[in-house]
Amino acid sequence: MIIIDSIIRYRLTLTKSVGASCHDFIQVLTTAVAQSGLKYHIKGAKPRVYVFNGAKQEEESLCEIAEIFLDSVYSPEEIKLKLSPFFEGSGFKCINVTQLPYRLSSLQNLVSFAEYEITSVKGNINEALLSADSSLKTHIQSISRLSEDKISLIVRLKPLGSVSLVQEFLKLPGLEVDEGSLQIKRVALFWVDKNGVLQPV
Repeated sequence: MIIIDSIIRYRLTLTKSVGASCHDFIQVLTTAVAQSGLKYHIKGAKPRVYVFNGAKQEEESLCEIAEIFLDSVYSPEEIKLKLSPFFEGSGFKCINVTQLPYRLSSLQNLVSFAEYEITSVKGNINEALLSADSSLKTHIQSISRLSEDKISLIVRLKPLGSVSLVQEFLKLPGLEVDEGSLQIKRVALFWVDKNGVLQPV
């Protein structure tokens, strides 16, 4: 029997560099928790950890999220201090740790939109969207131009392993994409409140 009140849930907010894999980070995080000296909760003979459906390997991110489940209470600073050395070389860096209510809805059920900043994209956005299929248009929440070659795009997240909506958008006719200097950065995650308004995680 699992005694819920004895399990302490923590959320880690991390940055991710281009080339780093969220899938590979699951093992990095598992090893980090196991060897950190933290008293962790076991699931399937391993530390119980969770890594949210993160940015694609070719994308930078300022808002990757993971969760760990411990059997003792620690300060966020202590957890960050103990885990960070294990992340070196992984492309991930922990920037914040927060204790959460154990019964809080899982991120997989909660988070449904992500905002990207994309650099080295010119062209007329409205013209490009005219050629987009209905499926892509449905998944785009908002889009705006930040500068001559930089846009902000908020899209509905798709299942892990699916083709990135960002990549689908960049293939639209009418956009001029400089592949050599293209930068895709995930900058925020959102959930939808009861009024249908996007709220940052």
